[in-house]
Amino acid sequence: MRLIRSALVFGLVLGASVSAEPTITGDELLGHIRFLSSDELEGRGNGSPGLERAADYIAARFEAAGLRPGGPDGGWFQPFELSAGLTIGDGNRLVVRSGATSISLSLGDAYYPLAVSPTEEPSQRRTDLMDVPLVFAGYGVSAPEFGYDDYEGLDVTGKAVLIFSHEPQENQRESRLNGNRPLRATTLQRKAREASSRGAVALLVVSDPSHRVDQANYEQFEIVPDAEDHQIPVLRIARAQMAPVLRAWGLDDVANQVDLDLVPRSHPLPGATIDYIQRLSTNRRTVRNVVGILDGTDPARAQQAVVLGAHYDHVGLGGRFSNAPDRTGEIHNGADDNASGIAALIEIARSAANDRDRFPRSLVFVAFAGEERGLLGSRHYVSAPALPLADTVAMLNLDMIGRSRGDVEIGGLDSVPAIREDIDAAAEVAEVTIRAGGPGAGRSDDASFGDRRIPALHFFTGFHDDYHRPSDDWDRIDPAGTARVATLAFEVAARIAARRDRPAFGAREEP
Repeated sequence: MRLIRSALVFGLVLGASVSAEPTITGDELLGHIRFLSSDELEGRGNGSPGLERAADYIAARFEAAGLRPGGPDGGWFQPFELSAGLTIGDGNRLVVRSGATSISLSLGDAYYPLAVSPTEEPSQRRTDLMDVPLVFAGYGVSAPEFGYDDYEGLDVTGKAVLIFSHEPQENQRESRLNGNRPLRATTLQRKAREASSRGAVALLVVSDPSHRVDQANYEQFEIVPDAEDHQIPVLRIARAQMAPVLRAWGLDDVANQVDLDLVPRSHPLPGATIDYIQRLSTNRRTVRNVVGILDGTDPARAQQAVVLGAHYDHVGLGGRFSNAPDRTGEIHNGADDNASGIAALIEIARSAANDRDRFPRSLVFVAFAGEERGLLGSRHYVSAPALPLADTVAMLNLDMIGRSRGDVEIGGLDSVPAIREDIDAAAEVAEVTIRAGGPGAGRSDDASFGDRRIPALHFFTGFHDDYHRPSDDWDRIDPAGTARVATLAFEVAARIAARRDRPAFGAREEP
């Protein structure tokens, strides 16, 4: 495996000193990836023993690289709590009534919770909703900026809301609803927020009629019971079980009409009610960010930091996080997502420690837990940073960089226009083609920094058919391409660390 060359041509750009070669190789990166994505770590699910083994491995590599610990107690770890999975109690049930018709649905067979609601005791998710009126709110989408709102004129206060999954005209390139690209308003979080903010007490989701196969896997819940936290329960209900009342209410015909003309047809469902009994316990777990610091060489700038981050958690045995729900219970190894980013983080740390003169400012290396559950590790870090956020000049995030084949997308370029020359220079050294892009605003840990108006970039080599599936294994990694992306991030970090000025936070991508 050849070494990625570090050219001297740009060594003096904006005050950077002439550098030694960073010597980031595909072989070294692949060694880390093979361990982190091995079956022994069982997919590095949050709260699992495999995640803790990964944390210990990263800390040992940070120490071997020559970093100093950046945890709050002088150690390598920054612990925090999160919810990871549920314990199923007795008595869970859902009943849907329409006149004389009553449909009793069983947990893990005909419905499961996508989200549970908070209670006075967070560990006990107990809910009793009896004889609650049910209303139909189309697709549950509120996007007035696109001239569409399923809630317009609909009173849902104190009621349960029934909606279809997805969005109307989702496959039509000419649709005014963002063409055939998914609306942000169609995410589970947004749909739950819209219902809750209008006073609804529960949200029921049924597969829309444009999808011939109900894509939910109800049995996965009992294999890996899990749910998000929202203000109201959000329940996925089997279309086959709901067919009698869907026909009686004519809702499939309504959805087809909406799909034609984008005119919402939300309305009450006279005589329709639900009972919902929830007996679930949240499993609280302590997980750990891993934090290491390379102190800057310039006394006047060493208190300022460039943060380099990557998340090391993945989705364990699948379940609600998997893109292959029928394979829930199998290990999802996460070689690209995100063992590749962590491997790069380790090798950048080693290379930077061997080339200290290029870093007048300090570097803070953070391996985040909790990313797959809502960027929880990075959110915790920005609330308790190793070096003050006021002195954090930029953040570089490495998430899914293992499938390069010669190029890389960088998200957030519009927010930091002042460093585009630095990025172009670094790309020439790393011999990689860059383009604006990324996985989308708010989808990875750079968002936690951008929300604090810290210039943040996301290095990303693209989604693929193995994303969040058991097939994301180490043998599908492009080692040479991963080394080029890691070298690019190293070079960008060096140039930012050596700048005389601080890069300004410019226009942000929309959240």
